[in-house]
Formats: sequence, structure tokens, C-alpha cells
Amino acid sequence: MTIRSNRRLGGAVLALSGAALLVGAALAQPAAATDIPWGKAGFYTGKDLTGTVYPIAATDTECQTLPEPALSVANFAFAEVKVYFRENCETGSPSQPGDLYSNVTGLHWGNLPYPAVSYRVVPTYPPVSPE
Repeated sequence: MTIRSNRRLGGAVLALSGAALLVGAALAQPAAATDIPWGKAGFYTGKDLTGTVYPIAATDTECQTLPEPALSVANFAFAEVKVYFRENCETGSPSQPGDLYSNVTGLHWGNLPYPAVSYRVVPTYPPVSPE
């Protein structure tokens, strides 16, 4: 009888631990992620999609310089955004040139490894022309 009650107690502890992990994971997501409308993309000056937001024009494919460095990005547009940590869309880390840049495809968001200072949009399909 003692063995059965310990197994039941162990099962209950595991079930409660699993439920606590699920609740904790749900609470760990930034609230801003649910507020981003479909078809939009933007850079955020703070981590976890906080701070000032700078919208990304999904049809402007030239290299763009951000008004201030961004620590996170959300891309819910149908375009790819190449994020650079150096000016003029130059690859590399902030301290030295190299092959480093981040590629943020549509329907993704997250914190960046370095502050972003420039970016380029690569449409995944031709934009619809106005009639």
C-alpha cells in the first residue's frame, strides 16, 4: 500500500510540474508578439519587442539605415529581411567585418545577437501592383 501511494504521489507531482512548466512557458512570451498585425514587420529598440518601433516597408529593397539601433525584430510580412549589424548593409559584427548578418523570414520574431543598424528587404514574391 505504501508503494502505491508513493507512485500516485509521484505521478501527481509530475503532472503538477508539467502544468507549471506549460504555464511558465506561456507567460514567458512577450505580450507584444500577439499585438503585431499580419502583413507588418518592424524593428524594436528594446529586447522582446519593446521600445520604439520602426516599421519595415516590405516593398523597399534598397539598403536602409535605422534611426537608432534595434535589439529585436518582428516579421509578419511576406518578405525576407536581411539584418545587418554594421552601417550600409555591410556584413560582420559591430567590431569587425565578416560574413555575419541575420536573416528574418516571414512569420518570425526575436531578439538580435547585436544591435541592428541597417537592413535590406528581399521580397519573396512580386508585390501586387495597384489597379
